[in-house]
Amino acid sequence: MAGGKGTRLQPLTLIRPKPMIPLVNKPIAQYTLERLKKFGFKDIIMTLNYMSTHIKNHFKDGAEFGMNIRYSVEKWPLGTGGSVKKAEKYIDDTFMVVSGDVLTDVNFKDVLKFHKEKGSIATMVLTEVEDPTHFGIAVMDKDNKITEYLEKPSPSEAFSNVANTGIYIFEPQIFDFFEGKEGEVDFSKDIFPEVIKKDAGIYGYVFDGYWNDVGRPETYLEATYDILDQKMDQNFYKTKIEEGIGKIGNIWVGKNVSIDKKARIEGPVVIGDNCSIEKGCKISKGSVIGDNVSIGKDVNIDGAVLLSDSIIEDNAFLNGCVIDTRCLIDENTVIENGVVTGSLVEIGKNSIVRSSRSIRNNMKIVPNSIIDSDFTMEAK
Repeated sequence: MAGGKGTRLQPLTLIRPKPMIPLVNKPIAQYTLERLKKFGFKDIIMTLNYMSTHIKNHFKDGAEFGMNIRYSVEKWPLGTGGSVKKAEKYIDDTFMVVSGDVLTDVNFKDVLKFHKEKGSIATMVLTEVEDPTHFGIAVMDKDNKITEYLEKPSPSEAFSNVANTGIYIFEPQIFDFFEGKEGEVDFSKDIFPEVIKKDAGIYGYVFDGYWNDVGRPETYLEATYDILDQKMDQNFYKTKIEEGIGKIGNIWVGKNVSIDKKARIEGPVVIGDNCSIEKGCKISKGSVIGDNVSIGKDVNIDGAVLLSDSIIEDNAFLNGCVIDTRCLIDENTVIENGVVTGSLVEIGKNSIVRSSRSIRNNMKIVPNSIIDSDFTMEAK
């Protein structure tokens, strides 16, 4: 399922669909596809709507990734269930549904085995979370059959902290529950409660491994740090800098990267292709630099994500922020923790962007500015 707009991740989703947001220099959806392939799942249907051509142009027919990918494109949003229903013509056997923005190390083969053993019409992958109000929650009996389910409860309604991960296995008979339903159809709101009510059999597979729905800027950064810390098995660039003076920890770099010998880097850090890093720079752990990024003298980058084609001028300080593509951060500028900029943003010299601010695409901020609220209009 890769059709959502990802509004909570704006402005990153204003120029691309959420599954195509670079996560450690690779689209989010690619992590899921690579993991599916690892467990032998190679026939893929991607349900699309918002900016669908971005996804189709990247993954094409799947041959480059060792998979067979087909697409089901919605003219308008059909909901999580409706999007899968639209792809029914491709389905004639047991099938798995995975959200395109989920990052997980769940063993898909084990889930399939569990599903077959239960003989169920549906299996929902569940995991324990600290705050269940962002997710659907479930209660199970001793046989793991789900007996209660509620989507995004309020704190007072939360009867469980076992959350829906957005990963399901279904039998084609699940489509019988769509009869008479029109417009947007949501699995959690429209289908699962009915399956439970009719006691048709929906079971919960609980796992305690890694899972992140990458739904908000803070979880995007969390996922970035987790990947760099290798909490999941991932392949980075082939080249890894040897530790030495000013270069410690795991530092992976792409092709044609120029790093001044007087720059200091503390890994884990990933640096993309065709980047230049000048003397006096300090890049601290948790930082990710995209392709074609130029970083000037004495810049300090601490746990920040810089997407491709941006320029960071001398003496800038970036802390725990996300800078989208083709941005210019001028000299002596400070970008504080939690800031997210859109693409083609220019921030004038000697400026400060305060914590957790959002700056939309194409904004030009004049020098000596202090941005302490979300910036959604062009600066005068």
